[in-house]
Amino acid sequence: MSLLYVTGQPGTGKSAVRSELRARGYHARGVDEDGYASWVNRTAGTIDDFPNDDPDLDFHAWYRAHEWILSAERIETLSREAAAMGQPVFLCGIAAGEDTVWHLFDKVLALVADVPTLTERIGARGNKFGQAPEELAAILRWHVGYEARYRRFGAVIIDAERPLGSVIDDILVSVPEPS
Repeated sequence: MSLLYVTGQPGTGKSAVRSELRARGYHARGVDEDGYASWVNRTAGTIDDFPNDDPDLDFHAWYRAHEWILSAERIETLSREAAAMGQPVFLCGIAAGEDTVWHLFDKVLALVADVPTLTERIGARGNKFGQAPEELAAILRWHVGYEARYRRFGAVIIDAERPLGSVIDDILVSVPEPS
């Protein structure tokens, strides 16, 4: 059937959307949770495993030295699997390299929210990314022009400031009919 990419900035609710889609019986995968991106060393170009078991890890230094990049190979495999399933498959998340995989998605849905909403959600969530001042500053820089860029790319814009059920309803309206 189809592969749909649900993306958005940190704090727009991508993980909540993934969880709710699964609860409703849909196939929903996470870029982070299900391995559709890799940490790539910015200098060497190598794929490095995140050192989860290092209690002294300086995440900020790690983040400066690495970039989270979508795996075209893994997403291409997921696209073929989605076509064979006959049901929509959602990939929820964000990583660099989106431009190299856009052609593999039947539709891209971009979750958007205003700065106060993003800031509040990032401050309250369990995921620590964005809670350090320099990370939040980077997210707010990315926010400038985000919606306009995704509109130019042809993404469906979804207002993620609304209750989760309304966001899911808008996403499901965007699912292409079976051919």
